[in-house]
Amino acid sequence: MPRLNSRLLLIVTLFMCLGAETDPDGRLYQPSEDPLSDVQQALGRAGDGDRLALVVLGANWCHDSRAMAARLYHSPLAEVIQKDYELVFVDVGFYDNGRAVVQQFGVANYYATPTVLNIDPSSGQLVNDEDRHIWSNAYSIDMSSSVEYFEKWATSETVADSVAYSGADSAELRQLYAEIDEFEQQQADRVDAGYAIVGPMLEATVAGNRPEDFDARWDELRDFRMAIPDDVSELRSEAQRRVSEGDENIQLVFPEYPPLSWESDTDEAR
Repeated sequence: MPRLNSRLLLIVTLFMCLGAETDPDGRLYQPSEDPLSDVQQALGRAGDGDRLALVVLGANWCHDSRAMAARLYHSPLAEVIQKDYELVFVDVGFYDNGRAVVQQFGVANYYATPTVLNIDPSSGQLVNDEDRHIWSNAYSIDMSSSVEYFEKWATSETVADSVAYSGADSAELRQLYAEIDEFEQQQADRVDAGYAIVGPMLEATVAGNRPEDFDARWDELRDFRMAIPDDVSELRSEAQRRVSEGDENIQLVFPEYPPLSWESDTDEAR
């Protein structure tokens, strides 16, 4: 009986420690004085362990971010993450943090919380660029799909294919990619300006002081920022297709988004 009690005590202790470390509610996004350093250290550990770095940008106020964080510590996904990834969380605050983190991997901005970056530590390259945004609906993604996703990106073949595919193989395609990147950068800057407007409103809302026009401005920014990744992906696919088909003098047609309300406010104030 004493032996059984000792074993039970050990199990309870481990459970309490695990709960304290992982927080079953997924509130694992903590402010950091130097998130860039945190990510670089994770890259170093990933390289030492022959794993991918998994950078998750999110916030504790976001239910999809919490769902993502909690799921990473639940079986069977937890075993995949422990074996193949070095995990680091980045707290985006109220949209006032995180852009510098994604920019170091060639990403113009983050458009959703959570945003998931799988990084090859040997090259420092983002390997899941095309589908990094799908986790904006993390709460609605089931466990089996989550396991399948992270198992896919953990294979060396998938990583190698992604790294090879990322390089444009013709001068014309590189030029088109540069035009697309410039277009995205312009939109990413607009999103950042929107974060500066909506972020403080969100903080006030979380604190129980919801501004009267918060919902309208939140919806406006959400619709804009969520459209950008799909539009950029379609532009890149079109560029690849037309170059492969031998088209010449390719002129891409870029989406035109209407002015955001705060942009109109700024113009009127000038």
